[in-house]
Amino acid sequence: MNNFIFNKSNCFCISLLNNNGRWSRMQERFVKLNLEVTRFPAAIGGTEDIIDIFDNRLSNGQKGCGQSHINLWRHILNNELPYALILEDDACFDKDWSDKLELFTKEIHDKEWDIIFLNASEPCYPIDKWVLCKEQYMTAGYIISLKGAKTILGMFPNCFYASDWMTSRIQLYNHSYCYFPWLIIQEGNESTIGNQLHVEEDHKKVVRCLNEIGYDLDNYLI
Repeated sequence: MNNFIFNKSNCFCISLLNNNGRWSRMQERFVKLNLEVTRFPAAIGGTEDIIDIFDNRLSNGQKGCGQSHINLWRHILNNELPYALILEDDACFDKDWSDKLELFTKEIHDKEWDIIFLNASEPCYPIDKWVLCKEQYMTAGYIISLKGAKTILGMFPNCFYASDWMTSRIQLYNHSYCYFPWLIIQEGNESTIGNQLHVEEDHKKVVRCLNEIGYDLDNYLI
């Protein structure tokens, strides 16, 4: 990729250190993608890992997930990284993800971009184009800029929320973008943060949305 250069200094995969099965699957994908990634320890809800104040309606799993992303946003700020790729450990890449990401700077001329979402909760149109995000959720894979990390941390000075809700709020500034068919989807296997039924239903929705545009799961490294 010419527009974005990723290596272990700016490419992170949030992973529970006690779940080596998921990490092993991710490592296999990274090898196929020729992608160097740093394993970033996931925070565990209900333990001393949670150092920030969260909305009390969140489950321990949601707090752990939120803390993990917050820790990475702070890491970006503290190390002044121009941008970073943040992944969760169930991310499945489109086989042509790098070529599609390459289109971003050709189609989007926004030097103030905050987040580039590689996966999202809803289809966005027109397909095969980078477009502004509106009320998109999911945080399995995204690229966040230094400006974006600073902005999102500043949006929640007293209390934090679920990671995908926080990333949906920064979209209100109109500097966040996504692409459909998504560059990343999730495995749809076991959940480490919440309701397994929701995971299965979300995956069925992903399959249905991709089928509607004739895009097969074979296009992803599952």
